[in-house]
Amino acid sequence: MDCSNITIKDIYVGRPDAKDEIHFDGLGGFVNSYVVPDFYDIDGLLNGNNCFITGYKGTGKTALLFYLEYLVKKQKPYACTSFIFFKDGFTETQKQKLEGYSKRISSFVAFEESAIIDNLDFEHIWRWLFFKRIISDNEDYSNNLFVDNDNWKKFKSIVDRIKAPTDKTKNIIPPKIKIGASIKDLSSMGEFSPEFEVDFTQNKNNRNYAKFIQLIDKAEELLCNVTRTETPYYIFVDELEAYYGDEIVFKRDLRFIRDLIFTVKRMNEIFIQARRETKVICSARTEIINAISRFVVSKEMNKVINGFDVPIIWNYGTTSSFQHPIIEVLLKRIAISSGNDEIEYKTIYNKWFPEKIHDIEPAAYILNNSWSKPRDIVRLISSAQSSIKKNDTSFNNSVFDALRKKYSEDSLIEIREELRALYTTEEIETIISCFTGFKTVFSYNKLNERIRKYFSETVLNKKLNQILQDLYRLGFLGNYLPASQSYRWQHKGDNTIIISDEWRMMIHYALHGALSLNARQNYVLTKYDEPEKGDMVNVKVVKVLPKLVLVEFLFKNKTYDGFIHISKLGMGYVKNIFRSVNIDDEYRAQVVRYNEKHSNWELRLDFEEE
Repeated sequence: MDCSNITIKDIYVGRPDAKDEIHFDGLGGFVNSYVVPDFYDIDGLLNGNNCFITGYKGTGKTALLFYLEYLVKKQKPYACTSFIFFKDGFTETQKQKLEGYSKRISSFVAFEESAIIDNLDFEHIWRWLFFKRIISDNEDYSNNLFVDNDNWKKFKSIVDRIKAPTDKTKNIIPPKIKIGASIKDLSSMGEFSPEFEVDFTQNKNNRNYAKFIQLIDKAEELLCNVTRTETPYYIFVDELEAYYGDEIVFKRDLRFIRDLIFTVKRMNEIFIQARRETKVICSARTEIINAISRFVVSKEMNKVINGFDVPIIWNYGTTSSFQHPIIEVLLKRIAISSGNDEIEYKTIYNKWFPEKIHDIEPAAYILNNSWSKPRDIVRLISSAQSSIKKNDTSFNNSVFDALRKKYSEDSLIEIREELRALYTTEEIETIISCFTGFKTVFSYNKLNERIRKYFSETVLNKKLNQILQDLYRLGFLGNYLPASQSYRWQHKGDNTIIISDEWRMMIHYALHGALSLNARQNYVLTKYDEPEKGDMVNVKVVKVLPKLVLVEFLFKNKTYDGFIHISKLGMGYVKNIFRSVNIDDEYRAQVVRYNEKHSNWELRLDFEEE
């Protein structure tokens, strides 16, 4: 099959989540379709000091972890790779299928339902979980990861004293654990007891909790002195999720993830002493990092991440053509579907796309309707394969029209998922409702008017600025400056929304379908709008005075009177205004404000084009 004979339904789509893609479609398709972001420091993760992969949902953090594992196994098939998923939801069947693709060990970490464990630092608990994982992995690899000397025996003995559920695939953190007492412990206990109980839900300064801390510290000291074998050993940590539902549980999970980040760095500091291929690599969602900074004490977590992370960034401003890495993801999937991944991307691009899609170059159109994430391409192909145009042999205008609604709805679902780390389900529905059926571009003041009228008793009225910042970070909103027709988006490197009279906010193009937004509706909703500060209008001079230029302008099919002060003409020092400005002259001007005293509009020509 060549590139000319396949249809849209034949394209390898993969799945939105890399784990699902490997579980159900196999490792081959995943590896063959994987695109490494340009200039990405793969070596810094596998062999350097970097140990965190950061990025927003859908940027490919999980996929990169699996790709790193593939590279490790490709170079040294005997390497041990181990995955830890926090609050993972796999069934046992899925877990067995996952392990069937390679000598991969996987487990997940979660809390027992009753284990709230509030107001507790979790670093020692995480170290205990990692120590258990290390011992378990060593057993699964026939004790070939560590030399079985006295230090290893002592390390294992101490960790084994801490009694917990023995299922290797599950690390369920209970509210209480039991620790086997040594002879030394028993001699000081009064009553003879072979073990003592540690209650995590009680004051962390209690006597038994202190003993737990002492054991973990001693185990860490011994781990620093164990001897590694030649077998490479990598632990990958993923699925760090926390959802804003029950506030106590939510904050507990955030603290747990925060302390995991500190523990990952600490474990790598221990492993680096072994001077072998031994490493813990952890992915962390940017939204979760932001939630930690907002809702719990961060303990300067950002310093730890920023010094050792490799963020996944797919947007490159140097190109919006077929050479953009996100477009390459699409073209590569078409290539491997044809059975010939040697086909040049330009050839595929020219065959599969028209010169223009709705008067826009195809690559630019796709990028404008995405957030520069690989998941956008998976969603694009999947939406096309679900449409009536799935048998087409190219992505023409009618294909994009057919997939638009499905693509938009799926995109909004992902935005909702990301908001779950910051807001309750009820608050999310309120936020989405506010923008549904509204305008595509609007000012802060117009949005405030809508909120006061329809959402005055909601979170929107109480936390509007924070919500706008969050929606901007998640790509729901962008900025637009009428004066220069310039745009700002988080996924294009502009980190913070601008809230001002001059700057407008706009809803991402890809969400218009799901939010019932379109050009016709936008015209109906805005045709009676008055001018606002920052609007750009074409003015015509009707009278020239010594210090003022009187003008008129058309806005939304209505004529308005205005004036421009001599100092705002953008002409520098004007000695004689009558020689510089004439009746019927036309200019592009910026609205400043409505002048109540003179009942007309103040404008300026010396606006800054940013």
